[in-house]
Amino acid sequence: MKISRRRFLQYSAGTLALSTVIGYAGFSQARPIRIGHQLDTTGAVAAFAKWHNKAIDAAMKRLNEQKGIAGRAVELVNSDDSQTNPNVGKEQFGKLVSQKNVDFVIGSVFSGTNIATAPVAKELKTVYFPQGIATSIVGESGNRYIFKSYHSVRAAVEAGYRWALDNLGKRWTIIASDLEFSQSQAQDFAAKVREAGGQVIDTIIVPFRTPDFLSSLNKINLARTDALYQAFNAVDTVRFMPAALEFGLTKRVPVLGLIEGIDVLDVNTAPYEGTYYITSYPRRSDQVASDLTKLDTLYRERVGIGADGKSLDGKEVVPIADLFGSWQALSLIKLGIEQSNWQSAKDTPSFIQALEVNRILKAEEGFPQGEQFLRAQDHLSFHSHYIERVENGKLSVKTRLPEGLYTPSVDYTKEAF
Repeated sequence: MKISRRRFLQYSAGTLALSTVIGYAGFSQARPIRIGHQLDTTGAVAAFAKWHNKAIDAAMKRLNEQKGIAGRAVELVNSDDSQTNPNVGKEQFGKLVSQKNVDFVIGSVFSGTNIATAPVAKELKTVYFPQGIATSIVGESGNRYIFKSYHSVRAAVEAGYRWALDNLGKRWTIIASDLEFSQSQAQDFAAKVREAGGQVIDTIIVPFRTPDFLSSLNKINLARTDALYQAFNAVDTVRFMPAALEFGLTKRVPVLGLIEGIDVLDVNTAPYEGTYYITSYPRRSDQVASDLTKLDTLYRERVGIGADGKSLDGKEVVPIADLFGSWQALSLIKLGIEQSNWQSAKDTPSFIQALEVNRILKAEEGFPQGEQFLRAQDHLSFHSHYIERVENGKLSVKTRLPEGLYTPSVDYTKEAF
């Protein structure tokens, strides 16, 4: 991705490059920098969380091979099971900070847990890198201690809505579960459709883990609907798509969603054929743009991801795009520490201020997803997106999209510490 100078200057007073990695003779005698992971080993996002943990571990090994951060080793400290449960997750965050003495925390993949944890991060004055993508995490539900090293729903929708209206249709029905992740999509996509002069025929809300999709499918007005936007996580997607195929929906209208809804699912079955996704990175290495192929190879090797987007033993589909958030959180921690001379919790305000500068993050091993823009006001990273379509059982890139830059709804830099 290349962010235009005009668009960057619109949000930035200047550009700061990543600090140069300094060669150290060895680790300092200071205690390791402890990075907590709010880990969901059970529940709806457990398959994602497992791979996030692998990505964090791989990123830490890379950093320690380079003599750590500012000469100090980095150490991974996992929470006990956060259970994909907001109340349990925020309790686990508190234990990571108060009992396990972590310095920073990489958060759950579950947006509900991120939203519940955000005020606790502020209360405990601990910088938190949530991995869910509901827009409010870097909006009204966030605060100055929150940084997002991966996109929000609104950024993905902003990147892809125009292509969707130009290529799939102007009249949309939206079907979404009642999860924060899904409701964020329903609201943001509907707003952009209307803004662009399209129509939202209906928004159908479905209970999470519903046993009955047929009643919801029967509510779709196919006579008026050009295209369907579906907003489910993998737990529901794996049951919704076969139901939609049986209903005949996918043969009658194009279906679009976010990659997060299928990121751990094998799409080589009939229900997914022909469906479209706004993605943040290609699943398959042969779909990666030439400017990122070298970084892609290194990233897959480090984390243990095959060229087909599966685990090296071929048994699991890896949420490759999703994992960049955790990998790149380590890179932001490194950047903040080195530019603020952070030593301990007392220096956290300086750490936050060091990252609160609009900046371009160049594509390199620390940011293998590609060039990014870190915005000061809402602490959100912006990066390229793609439209991918399932063709012959494989996700194929149809076009590369812009970064999805949108007007911030908050300005955390004005908050007191």
